[in-house]
Amino acid sequence: MKSCLLCLAIVIASFFCPVVLAQQASLEECRKLQLKIERYDELRSNGGSGPQMDAWKRSRRALEKQFRTGGCRYYRWELK
Repeated sequence: MKSCLLCLAIVIASFFCPVVLAQQASLEECRKLQLKIERYDELRSNGGSGPQMDAWKRSRRALEKQFRTGGCRYYRWELK
């Protein structure tokens, strides 16, 4: 019974982790993420081989996901 309750607590906690992470990103961390995203935009606008462009797009999307889950949209006016 105790192990079942422990498993249930872990599952419930895993759903709330993104909420906790969303409140942890600082303005400086969000600026760094934004600069990295802009760098990938610049690389892709300059062109490259197909596989390289796809790799840059995947990296950019991963950074965008960190930006969203980190709560950086809260700082959107300071980041402009």
